[in-house]
Amino acid sequence: MNYMGIDYGAKRVGVSICHGDVGIVLPMCAIVSDCDGEKIEKICEMVEKNCVNEIAVGYPLNMDGSVGKNASEVDNFIEKLARALPDDVKISRADERLTSDQATRDRRAIENGQSPAKKRKQRRSGAIDSAAAAIILNDFLNENVKA
Repeated sequence: MNYMGIDYGAKRVGVSICHGDVGIVLPMCAIVSDCDGEKIEKICEMVEKNCVNEIAVGYPLNMDGSVGKNASEVDNFIEKLARALPDDVKISRADERLTSDQATRDRRAIENGQSPAKKRKQRRSGAIDSAAAAIILNDFLNENVKA
């Protein structure tokens, strides 16, 4: 089975992929767009190209486990995505608490010593979003997929 992780955002969607035969979660290029339709189209292309069977979409939960304030946006996006994907591709909601914070900390460690302009360019590119998507997918696989 092949999996995709998604960190949804209004401007950027972070994406990660895990091919079951390799078992390594890799961040992909983020999708940068203000239009959900364009984001969904690109995700569908990636699903087809990578033969994805299941998608784990980061779901905003509060620290106490209650549903976060952006959950309705994510639910709306998931509904649109589900309509666009083949019926055999499963979509699951995955706890995304602290994934962006962890990705930002990881990215800062990598960026240490880089120029401020290069750091801004990487942030705008969605690198942190895709790193968060990789964390979301890795956590999802660890919790839900038995070897």
